[in-house]
Amino acid sequence: MEFQSQHLIDSLPMGILITDYEGNILAANATLRAMLGYGDNITDQNVVSLSADDASTTEKNAIETVKSGSAPTPYVKELLTLDGEPRPVRLQAAPMRGDVEQALFTVEDLSEEMKLLSDLQRRNSHLLASSEVSRVATQIHDTTKLITKCVDLIRIHFGFYYAAIFLISDDGHEAVLEAATGDAGQKLLEQGHSLEVGSVSMVGWVTANNAARIALDVGEETVRFDNPMLPKTRSEMALPLRVRGEVVGALDVQSTSVNAFSEEDIQTIQMMADQVAIAIDNARLFSQLSSS
Repeated sequence: MEFQSQHLIDSLPMGILITDYEGNILAANATLRAMLGYGDNITDQNVVSLSADDASTTEKNAIETVKSGSAPTPYVKELLTLDGEPRPVRLQAAPMRGDVEQALFTVEDLSEEMKLLSDLQRRNSHLLASSEVSRVATQIHDTTKLITKCVDLIRIHFGFYYAAIFLISDDGHEAVLEAATGDAGQKLLEQGHSLEVGSVSMVGWVTANNAARIALDVGEETVRFDNPMLPKTRSEMALPLRVRGEVVGALDVQSTSVNAFSEEDIQTIQMMADQVAIAIDNARLFSQLSSS
């Protein structure tokens, strides 16, 4: 059904959605169609079907409020694009003027606002993680306790699937797993897991080359730590632990998401890896002094 004032609502810069009192879409303007990736129209469906939450009744409640003559309050939710991707929006319902039984929804795109909020929250989490690792590095002088606490902090604050620290063996040939998170990490520790320095593994490459190695999609990356105990890994990053320019080990983190590591993540975690390396060196010196 062609909405009589389609040309009028198409001229508005905000998203507009018009429904009947049953919630069926009668019209959507060009701004909203572009926002959700539709072509000429998105009519012939129920407004609730656009919701990213299938159980949502917010639009129905808003329409009921409009019918009662009251003014619904604005609310935030996610609408689905044509491709099925959720897009955060702010909706406000109001009655259409005249004798028609229709509701008009204004729809404000919040994607950029939510991205800025997410970036801010992520940055705050980075700062908190860095400060906690710094505190641990200055307070714990037992190497095992130190690195165990550090991998736990890094995994929790960044939401990683797995985090681990490897240290170079005395002969310099092996990177030995010394701390790891989760059940898989515990099993690997019990097995005395190690990787050859210079091997094709992520950790082996990093410890030999004194440089970071990042796989944003492990399905396409051949040089990686491929372990059947960690089947959900989709991204992996291994960073060298360096003291006075010498590699003493590696920090390995893994995520269940593709493209999981931003440039800011990489810089922050490398900074923490450097802190951990210095703390390990200090803990070893403390242990030597205590035993002498």
